[in-house]
Amino acid sequence: MIKLSMAGALLVLCMFTGLSTHAGTAQGPGTINAQHLAKVIPGISKARVKELLGAPWRRVQYNDLDERENEFWEYRGKDAEGPYRIHIEFDTKGTVVIVGRVPEGAAGTQGTPAKN
Repeated sequence: MIKLSMAGALLVLCMFTGLSTHAGTAQGPGTINAQHLAKVIPGISKARVKELLGAPWRRVQYNDLDERENEFWEYRGKDAEGPYRIHIEFDTKGTVVIVGRVPEGAAGTQGTPAKN
């Protein structure tokens, strides 16, 4: 069983609420099935995520011993609001701890240019 702080639980709830309202209009390449996405919640396994969404667009494993998360997967999609990423973080046991929708091209997601 996953234990989240109140702030962590609210963050997951807010992110998941955003997922369910936007994912249903996905079209074309990168389509994410809204019914399958709604089943990707904290506590399920990597295997279940793969069953629901298929292979991720990107996987990152970082093994930072100070963190309880160990790996994240990202999926890409597009809807009427534009392109987005689905970000899913797993703990060291391969269980989902965070699910979020990240708009592509939104302020702050393009990076910051280097200064000389």
